[in-house]
Amino acid sequence: MLLLNKSFYKKEKLFSFLPISFGLISGIAVFYVLYFFEAYGIQKGVSYSGHSHLFRSISFGVLAFTYLFFLESYVKPRFQVITLSKQFYWYLSLIVIGNQLIFLLFNFFWNWQEWNIEAYLLIQKEFPLMMFFPLSFYLMIQVFFKEKEIKLSTYLFLKSDNDKDQLKVKMEDFLCAMSSGNYITITYKSNGIVKEHLIRKTLKKLEDELKDYPAIKRSHRSYLVNTSNIQLVKQIKGKFYLEILELIVPISKRYQKTFI
Repeated sequence: MLLLNKSFYKKEKLFSFLPISFGLISGIAVFYVLYFFEAYGIQKGVSYSGHSHLFRSISFGVLAFTYLFFLESYVKPRFQVITLSKQFYWYLSLIVIGNQLIFLLFNFFWNWQEWNIEAYLLIQKEFPLMMFFPLSFYLMIQVFFKEKEIKLSTYLFLKSDNDKDQLKVKMEDFLCAMSSGNYITITYKSNGIVKEHLIRKTLKKLEDELKDYPAIKRSHRSYLVNTSNIQLVKQIKGKFYLEILELIVPISKRYQKTFI
């Protein structure tokens, strides 16, 4: 028997909108600063390309929203940006990328008449200043919801078929389950230490009990893994494996599309 705390679904909803909020906050900030404050000497008249001050301000805001939302939603998860040092370099890279995109759009509006080092260096200074407050606010939101995540931790209550053996594990601490006949070895973290617990149950039955939790997936006929804890997918002599902390878990051909 396995029970899922419903708070997990609340946590999923809390985190699903974070990349959107980052893009929106940044896009609105860029538009507001350019249009209402006419920041950095932006010209109010029509540009060489025939676009108004309002249209150009909206365009810069939309550009900021689009690239930040895309990178934060679809690229960042692939790089396991967890540590503080990785987060620093990640957000620094977002600013650098934004600098280049803003410079290109700026030149588009002025028919590439500003394709020079002076204009380029000016953008490299202005865009980071414009992004300081949106990025700071977004990081504060992340800290707030990280605290929510801790409060909304989901627990798994694993029981053997005869109910004589029980194990309570936080969902985020569950690493994998390996079958051996009618027994399963549950591998999990406890106070930073990887531990194992043996229960009498088939892997198929455990998989059925976990079907409502999308992060738990089968990688092999003998393994179920928590995909949120995967650190690396690697290939050795033509075969693929998952690296989950110090564990190396095989991926069979049947399930390769799920992980590769």
